[in-house]
Order: sequence, then C-alpha cells, then structure tokens
Amino acid sequence: MKSIAICIIALFVSLCCLAQNNDATSSDELNINQNIPYVKIGAGYWVPTKNLSRFLNNAPFFELGVVVPDDFYNRSFELGIQLVIPDQENYFLLRDNNLDFEIEATTILNAYLKLNKYIWESDQNRVELSFGLGISSIFLDPVTRDGDAVLDYDNINSFLVAPGLSYTLNLKDKSLIQISLEMHYTPFKMERGTTKDLDSFSLLPKISYRF
Repeated sequence: MKSIAICIIALFVSLCCLAQNNDATSSDELNINQNIPYVKIGAGYWVPTKNLSRFLNNAPFFELGVVVPDDFYNRSFELGIQLVIPDQENYFLLRDNNLDFEIEATTILNAYLKLNKYIWESDQNRVELSFGLGISSIFLDPVTRDGDAVLDYDNINSFLVAPGLSYTLNLKDKSLIQISLEMHYTPFKMERGTTKDLDSFSLLPKISYRF
C-alpha cells in the first residue's frame, strides 16, 4: 500500500506542477485555449452510514484535486485526494487466540479519478454530474501495547465508487467556487475483526475553491 500511495502522490504532484505552469500563460493564450488544467482545494464533512458508522462518527475532511476540462464535450476529468480525520466512537476489535484487542483509525485516505459531465451551463454557472472510481484506505493503530504484536497490517483498503452532484460559480477573476454532494461506497473488510464487514455508504457535502 505504501508504494501505491507514493505513486499516487508523485503523479498528483506532477499534475499540480503542470497546472501551475499552464496558469502562468498570458491572458491572450487563456482566451484562445480554455481547456487548461487547474488545481482546486476543498473541505467538507464525511458522514458514514451502515456498519462503519458504528465505529466512526461524522468527521471533517480536506481535498486537493487537479481538474482537466474538456469543454468541447462539456465535461472534465479530475484526479483527487481526500484526507479524513476520523472521530472514533467505538474501537475496532481484533481477535487473536480468543482475545479481543482494541484498534483505532488514525486517518482515512481516498484517491480517485472522476468524470464530471456538465448537464447545465451558463456564462457564470454550471451544474455537473460526476462519477468516480478509486481506492480508500483506513490507517490503523493499536490502542494498547499488547495489540502491537497482533496487528500485523497498517491499514485496510477498499475500492471506492463515488457519484456526485455539483454546482459551480465562475468568478470574474477566473477563480471558482463549487458546492458539491458526493456519495462514497466502500465495502471494507477487516481481517480477524469481530466485525469483518465494514461496508459503508458515506455522504460528503463539501465546498471547493479554484485559485
């Protein structure tokens, strides 16, 4: 998982550098070519449901994304990373030799590739439907020292399915504000956990800003 995370971060940094370089073009070039990548940041609230909500409460999250517009087909592609700071309600229980050990979630990391389709657009406003696929990881730590020898993995992973709906307001200085509601499906499995199935539908309302 560490190698996957390093590859994702390296790719993300490369795209961010590309977007920043493209932002340095002149105003004449911007008028000619509007399909340039840009970086946006976002923050919101992560609301888990089903089995995962028994262990984790609602929590804030932060997002960094690189968007590549394709105005000819009224769409854009987006590569994003989301970092959730979980609020533990009940500890996960890991069973070993008929003993239960308490495990806590330290962070949740989501990485995804998304297609955003413009379903309505005017000069300054736009409504988008989106669909994303990616990977979600919950990073774990034992609560007590006894759990160090039992917890032989650092995280649990799941594929991520992420549909959503967004409203975008373009500002005069070429920045934008976006209000979104996403839903994530993540069928987590915890090996040797007393509750193995931690599948969840999570709601993520958020607001994003483009520089």
